Amino acid sequence: EDPADDLARAWEREHDLYVTRKLLDRIKGDFEPRTWELFGRFVLDGLSADEVAAECGVSANAVYIAKSRVLARLPEEAGGLLGR
Repeated sequence: EDPADDLARAWEREHDLYVTRKLLDRIKGDFEPRTWELFGRFVLDGLSADEVAAECGVSANAVYIAKSRVLARLPEEAGGLLGR
């Protein structure tokens, strides 16, 4: 196994994470605070949809919808950067 390949993959992952975080920061204001909260708890914090739903007093479906709305917006903002 080539250590250079491991380093390149690690750099790519870090770069993708950085770009994704910047894109998320740019689009955050486009969403209602509640949508962003559901998305953040589910996707960014790693809670299950059921946990977020119970915590926030919504259905699990509402959590999935929030995730879908935010993630659908990323490629628009990225202008093709994320779709390799």
